[in-house]
Amino acid sequence: MNRAPTVIEAVRLSEGYLERYGVESPRLSAEHLLAKALGCTRLDLYLRFEETLGEPVLGEYRGDLRKRARRMPLQYILGEVEFRSLSFRIEGNVFIPRSETELLVELAEELMRGRESVRFIEFGTGSGVIAGALAAANRRWTGIAFDVSPEAAALAAANIEALGVPDRVDVLTSDGFGEFAEEGTFDLVVSNPPYIPAGEIDGLQEEVSSWESRTALDGGDDGLCYYPMIAEAGCRLLVPRGALAVEIGHGQGEAVSKILAEAGYIDVEMRRDYNGLERMIAGRRPEEAEGD
Repeated sequence: MNRAPTVIEAVRLSEGYLERYGVESPRLSAEHLLAKALGCTRLDLYLRFEETLGEPVLGEYRGDLRKRARRMPLQYILGEVEFRSLSFRIEGNVFIPRSETELLVELAEELMRGRESVRFIEFGTGSGVIAGALAAANRRWTGIAFDVSPEAAALAAANIEALGVPDRVDVLTSDGFGEFAEEGTFDLVVSNPPYIPAGEIDGLQEEVSSWESRTALDGGDDGLCYYPMIAEAGCRLLVPRGALAVEIGHGQGEAVSKILAEAGYIDVEMRRDYNGLERMIAGRRPEEAEGD
């Protein structure tokens, strides 16, 4: 093309370019990246289809398209992700939240229904979307969110600050629940832990296997290595009738349910996601823990 392209021409050309590199939903990526370069929303593009693009915009757009063609996740390029209609900053090497995890937040709220105030703790907070969404939607909820990665914890803290709830959510760097010694002080333990079996990570979509943090994905040989620790910690930290809610991988429902039941939880149940796949397990600490 010997002249500067219009918005619609650039989108169509970019869609074909990304499709050749095997990018899933290439039109969607092309539109999001052009909207980023123009400083507008993706929907605004539809009002600007005949607008001619200048070189500064095209330069940024070409650079981002090359990143996407290398299968860098769209969220890393855009630098943000939407979760429960809230905007969260996202950076490379921090796990990208999935829409299915919104169901975990809904389940947590359901488990706490009827309580005037809730004290929660989240293991493996990543970018802070679970803790942030819970605090933003529930003004009388307070909690602790922690992650083994200092980079993730710093990003989560920044997102919590941007949501205006830093006074109600403390973000810490920790490799486990060991330093949280206040037994029986939390109403809710919530987590989306790493649950991909180590041997399956290289076979995942390239955007995941080549770009996302292995630490945030690797759940050990069978994908279940974190659940016994979370279940044990929950029994220690939860108040009687307090609840634990965790995300799981498809096919892990029976195994994780058994882990919770053997740890002493009652009312253990598995929930499915939008596609009918096993996605969450919840249970409650009994009124009196065994041996009380």
